[in-house]
Amino acid sequence: ASGGVFASTLVTKLSKAIHNEIRFEQMKKRTNRHVFGHRLSLARLATSGKLFNMAVRRAKMREHREHSADLFLDEWGLDTRIRIGSLLVSMLLESARIPERRDGEAEHMVPAFHHKLEFLNGRRHGLVYPSSTLRELFKSDSSSHAVTARHLPMLVPPRPWMTYNSGGYLTRDEPCMRINDGSEQLRLLKHASNEDRLSTVLAGLDALGMTRWAINRPVFEAIRKVWNAGREIAEIPASTYNEPEPVKPADYDENPKARIKHHLETREWMNGRANQHSQRCDCNYKIEIAQAFMNHPMYFPHNMDFRGRAYPIPPHFNHLGNDMCR
Repeated sequence: ASGGVFASTLVTKLSKAIHNEIRFEQMKKRTNRHVFGHRLSLARLATSGKLFNMAVRRAKMREHREHSADLFLDEWGLDTRIRIGSLLVSMLLESARIPERRDGEAEHMVPAFHHKLEFLNGRRHGLVYPSSTLRELFKSDSSSHAVTARHLPMLVPPRPWMTYNSGGYLTRDEPCMRINDGSEQLRLLKHASNEDRLSTVLAGLDALGMTRWAINRPVFEAIRKVWNAGREIAEIPASTYNEPEPVKPADYDENPKARIKHHLETREWMNGRANQHSQRCDCNYKIEIAQAFMNHPMYFPHNMDFRGRAYPIPPHFNHLGNDMCR
């Protein structure tokens, strides 16, 4: 299944992305300004420190639950997201075309993606693959203009956690715990929130989110200098992969052992080159984010895992990342 993505994953990710865009557009409408105003008022209350008084917090959480219907934008259940995501994926597979030119043939349009059923670990799964032409296009052309950054650090303090799924970013609702949609954990988390058993934990997430951070300019300048030089220092990968490609042995065609050994060495070399390129892209992404936030304060909204361990929501750049980020 190398190179493909599970159709179920594509369905849920695509529907979630569309839902977030719709909610963002709704938030900008004048008729929904009261929702944004309510969230800003809670943020100001938290910034002043009053929301960390547990009596005040519980009163605000109770008020938030009682008036949640007035703050409603729209809510897509799991079934709705699956239906919408499936429709979008189906339309993508049918309509997405890309020009292809083969030797001696005129240019013609071919499907950009295709769907296959495969057995993995004894179960049948649907997978979506990009066409070979699309793969080569992404390899030869920069796709940075098509990449939309998500879950970046915030320029303002995060929205306080009032319930299990209302906190963090100002324009999106996510659970305070990292769980899968439709799981039993989500039902129990919602029940605990309705019973007002999460107030202390949510106050802890708010305290972490209210911490202000800034880019260390001298460190950033040193990292950028090393990056532009293309040298490998610490966790900054070199601009080129310097390992020599394995040479095909003279007895490649006659000796099966030599042929197998060469295949293994070549595969290891290709994996090393791909890993180095991946690390280079990841490092470049972190440097670009740091450059964008150079002269601005940063705030990291937090959530937690099922054990109660708190983590920053921005995955690519945060104070718990690798040595370069820290």
